Amino acid sequence: IVFAVLFAFWYIDLWRPYNAAKGGNNFVWDVFGYYSYLPATFCNQGSYEFENGLSDHNPTGPLKTHLPKYTYGMAAMYSPFFALGYKIAYNSKESLDGFSEPFATCIKWGSIFYILLGMVFLRKFLLFYFNEVVVALVLFASLFGSVLFMYTYVQSEMTHGYLFFLFSVFLYLTHLWHQQQKFKYTLLVGLVIGMISLIRPTEVFIFLFFIFWNVRCLDDLRPKLQLFLKNYLHLVLIFVISVLIWLPQLMFYKTHTGSYFYFPYENEGFFWSDPQVINVLFSYRKGWITYTPLVILAFGGFFFVKKDFPVSKWTFFLVTALIVYVLSCWWDWGYGGCFGAREFCQHIVYLAIPMAALIDFAFYSPKKFPLKGLFSLAVVVFIFSCVCLNIGQTYQYQIMGRIHYAGMSKEIYWNIFRTYQYDDKFNNNYSKMVKEPDFSRLREGKDRDR
Repeated sequence: IVFAVLFAFWYIDLWRPYNAAKGGNNFVWDVFGYYSYLPATFCNQGSYEFENGLSDHNPTGPLKTHLPKYTYGMAAMYSPFFALGYKIAYNSKESLDGFSEPFATCIKWGSIFYILLGMVFLRKFLLFYFNEVVVALVLFASLFGSVLFMYTYVQSEMTHGYLFFLFSVFLYLTHLWHQQQKFKYTLLVGLVIGMISLIRPTEVFIFLFFIFWNVRCLDDLRPKLQLFLKNYLHLVLIFVISVLIWLPQLMFYKTHTGSYFYFPYENEGFFWSDPQVINVLFSYRKGWITYTPLVILAFGGFFFVKKDFPVSKWTFFLVTALIVYVLSCWWDWGYGGCFGAREFCQHIVYLAIPMAALIDFAFYSPKKFPLKGLFSLAVVVFIFSCVCLNIGQTYQYQIMGRIHYAGMSKEIYWNIFRTYQYDDKFNNNYSKMVKEPDFSRLREGKDRDR
């Protein structure tokens, strides 16, 4: 974690996609939609029509004015660092429009802070079941060997790092709640689940871990049901708190659209009968395993989760399969312009558990089997290879512009593999190898398998 902090400090200007010293910021596209609640409320008299032209990143609402496409969850998370940016901008006589350099810098470092705090909570959780060596290696692999690296140091203002933090806190609280059913834990679980659903509703499936905690086989279902019935007030409180967190959003919609319920995604949606599971996992465009092979270690770890662990391997299978199915049904299964399968970024939190189980088996299993030493070495080599590949490909995407944001193809992938210098001949042929999807047809559910 200390290394992660120092890495951010020394290399922030290399990775971030803007120059804050020259007045740049990352408040565009999705990030602007998340963030716009704050400058509109505190800097623009409640209006979402900004003079800098950024309003166009938000869709037009039913009253013919621009409104945020996204809920206020991210704005709530940004708010402490927005306040700090406002104070710094005021003291340094910078623009107080919410988009000047102090705001950009504070939100950037605030985002990194949340992710590193998530690392702390993930560590605290994993240490209940694994030793320091295993946990340290898992934390290192999770941050530097997955797309979490991209959403920590490059586009940290996106939702994924924040969800990583919330997921980590949720698992930690789930462990504590099942040790002692205290109302303070219940309140916090409700708060965290409410914020997760507010930021990204499809992520509520993480609550399945709470439901199936300590359910290792069918015989465990009855005592778990009895536990819930005995503590039904706790479950009611979790639900009530989650609803209360949504209440300001419903009031906002009522004020600005005339209805408590508003769906700003217009003609975007899910195609439940046409999941693109193979593409989501293996495609050259955005395959999860293609660009984050580290998850192979986690998937293999399902079989090494100990029988006395509170979560069975079947729960990991269920949650992972359900998430893959749901996310693969979204109209744009590539999820816009991004590096790799960003939609799975935060799921490295619970996948860290089977990953740790496999590493623990490789290093500390009392069982003797042929080539155990070679197996342990292979695990370490695989992790460090994944880290090198991930950082290298992030460099190719962010710094070199070689990995296309939406139209990666097999030809491009293998032409740039392990290549970190510019080639004029390749650059001239680059556009011919790009296979960018037709988003208008994707919205209609056509050409989804291409």
